Amino acid sequence: MPLSGVAVSIGRNTFDPPAPVVPVFDIHARSLVLHDSGSDASGILTYNAQADNQGGRLELIPSMSGAQPIVTAVLFDAYEAAGGTTVTTSLTTIGLDTQRINSHTAIFVLSADTVQINQAGTYIFEFRASFDSTTTTRTNARTELQRQIAGGSFAAITGAGAFSYHRTTANGEGTACCKVIIEVDVADTFRLQSIVLAGSNVTQLANATSLTIRKLK
Repeated sequence: MPLSGVAVSIGRNTFDPPAPVVPVFDIHARSLVLHDSGSDASGILTYNAQADNQGGRLELIPSMSGAQPIVTAVLFDAYEAAGGTTVTTSLTTIGLDTQRINSHTAIFVLSADTVQINQAGTYIFEFRASFDSTTTTRTNARTELQRQIAGGSFAAITGAGAFSYHRTTANGEGTACCKVIIEVDVADTFRLQSIVLAGSNVTQLANATSLTIRKLK
């Protein structure tokens, strides 16, 4: 029964109230059998995924039956399969057309190259964006992660930008990569935008851009 990256401590005595329902996101185990020596009672801690938009919860079942697998990762990953978006000296939204993994479809919604997150918390974002130069002009470009707060406008997230350099037509490929941890509110929406800072236009490569999001707490 492995536990992944989490220290677990559960205690109870006869003066404690009933154990609360506890949100958990990083325990990976089939079941946890708990025993209260004070009342000589046992129960099984299991994962309840009925409320999907809440990320699922661990619940204590006061019997030795009905255990369910605990699957708690809150994870999303999308990439761009088609490619072909041209990036100029104006900020341009780059494609994310294919959803690869979505552990909670009510939390993560991919639409028109944007991802809306419907549960508040702390998230880690990782992106890569690959482009190809179409001329012999030496070019550098920047890609940034942007957020739109519900009812607001998109804006770059401070510290969530990366650069790519493109030298020749024959070998003009370059990739920008970034990782950032931020606090997210309900209905925040995210996208990637790129811009050429100097040089000529670049083209987004197929199967070489991705955005991975994981909830940490």
